[in-house]
Order: sequence, then C-alpha cells, then structure tokens
Amino acid sequence: MVVDKFAKLFCKKKNRHNKCHPQPNEELSSSSLHAFHSHVSKHINQLAVELKPESENLSLSWFLRCFGLFPIIDKAFAKLVMDIDYPMSQWDADSIEGYLNYTMNLLELLNSISSSLSHLSHARLSLAHGLTLMEKEKSLSLARKHLKAIKPAGCFSTNFGKSFHTEDHKAKIFSGKQLIVHEGVKEMKSIGFWVCGVLLSCLYGDFKPYLELRKIVGGFDGSLVATLDSKISEKIVKNKLNFSEIEEINNFVAHLVAGDDDDADKELQRKLCEFEKLFGDISKEVDHLFDDVMSQRSKLIDGFRLKK
Repeated sequence: MVVDKFAKLFCKKKNRHNKCHPQPNEELSSSSLHAFHSHVSKHINQLAVELKPESENLSLSWFLRCFGLFPIIDKAFAKLVMDIDYPMSQWDADSIEGYLNYTMNLLELLNSISSSLSHLSHARLSLAHGLTLMEKEKSLSLARKHLKAIKPAGCFSTNFGKSFHTEDHKAKIFSGKQLIVHEGVKEMKSIGFWVCGVLLSCLYGDFKPYLELRKIVGGFDGSLVATLDSKISEKIVKNKLNFSEIEEINNFVAHLVAGDDDDADKELQRKLCEFEKLFGDISKEVDHLFDDVMSQRSKLIDGFRLKK
C-alpha cells in the first residue's frame, strides 16, 4: 500500500522532478558504483582471509565479524546515494519498492535468527545448571539430565514470504540514477541473504535456508560475496554445519559424562563462560541491526508522507 501511494506521488511530480534533476553523468555514476563495490569488497576479502580452511566447522566468533558487514555496506550505500546526488526523497517508486522489500525480508530473517539463538541460550543455561548441581550436590547422576550436547535448533520452515520472490523476477529496465540505486540494493540483498542464510543453516543444522536464499537472489557467483561463498558452500551442502565453539563444548560434555577427564568440569565451565559472552555479543548485534533497519524504513516512509 505504501509503495502504491509513492507510485502515484511520483506520477504527479515526474515532470517537475525531471526538470529540476537532469540525468546523471554516466561516468560519475559508474565511478561512484565502482567505489561502492571496492569499499565493501575490501572488508569481505578480509573475512575470507580469516577463514581457516583446515577447520571442519565455522566459528560463531567469525560470524560476529560477518555482522559487521551490515553497517559497513549501509554507510557505503548512503555515500553512493550522496555521490550521485539522488537522496531517498527523490527516489522513484521502483527504487523505493526494491529497498522496502529488501529491508522487510531482512527483518524476517533476523527474527528467525533471534528465535534460533534463544535455543542456544536455553541449552547453555541447562549445561550451567548441571555444573552447579555437580558442584553443590557432588553428584553426577543428578546433573546428568542437564549435561547434554547442544543440538541444532530443529526443523526450519523455508517457506519464505512472497516478498522474497517478487522484485528480481520482474522484467524491469533501469537507467541513470535509478540503475545505480538498483545495483546498490541488489548487492546489499545478496550479502545480507548470504550472511543470514549461512548462519541459519548452521544454527538449524540444515542446508535448506542457505540454498533457498541463494536461489531467490539468483546465486552468489556474480556478487561481492562470491569469494566467501566459494570457500564454504561445499561444507554447507555436505551438512558440516556445526560451530567450532559448540563442538568444543559438546566434547567436554561427553568427557564429563563418561568420567574419563578429571578436569572436564572446569574446562566446560570455562568454555561456557566464553560462549556466554560471545552469545551475548552476537545477540546484541542482531537486535541492533533489527532496530537500525526499522529506523531506516520509518525514516524513508515518514519522509514521503511529509512531502505529500
């Protein structure tokens, strides 16, 4: 409904906007888009370097750095829009629709991530309670039902909403500033879907979220995230999806229950403390990103309401 209202607004003001804002210089637009790609790819390449090829599992701490891509690409996109002199208040209806669809999809993905993170929180608390029982009651039998390996969050429903599939399947021709914005949003979408897709697949122990999001964006080969994707896509498809931090915790749990390691309880306690901090940091990142996306959407919508 919001997009329809924007479309009507632009139909009324199209001639006046064209007179006041002529077509951009193609060379300037091209160089601005190139600068946008270069800045974002630099940070993505650094993440690729930090990946350990010998490790079977991905690291949750590495994913925390992946979430740092979102504010980086957001600032780079804002600079791109400023460089081509095309603020959101002047966007056409298609540009608005593309941005609103992407951010709505991102909010849905972040909600799914928050839900799966709550599963990890409960599992960590159960293990911590088990250790407390061992310490106070000096009984492994009382603690045993709480000392269980952390398992994936369970089955994940990959029935993403219709908005995930709409924009990229429309036959549209973009040009000028509209094309630059479209390319920028397209890149934001590819990177955002990749990060969320891989993380969800790891959290749920299921490669389907990653595969479906890859299909929705038409693959990651042509995006800036292609280098990262080539390094881990095989692991995802082969269902090697657990986090290294969780694997370490599960190993100590197994040793503790089996009674073959006298220091297993101390090591497990240490790992749980480290995991608690890491879990808190990534949960804050997810919540902060959700709030930022909501704020950006509100500013865009409110800005056009004021212009009506």
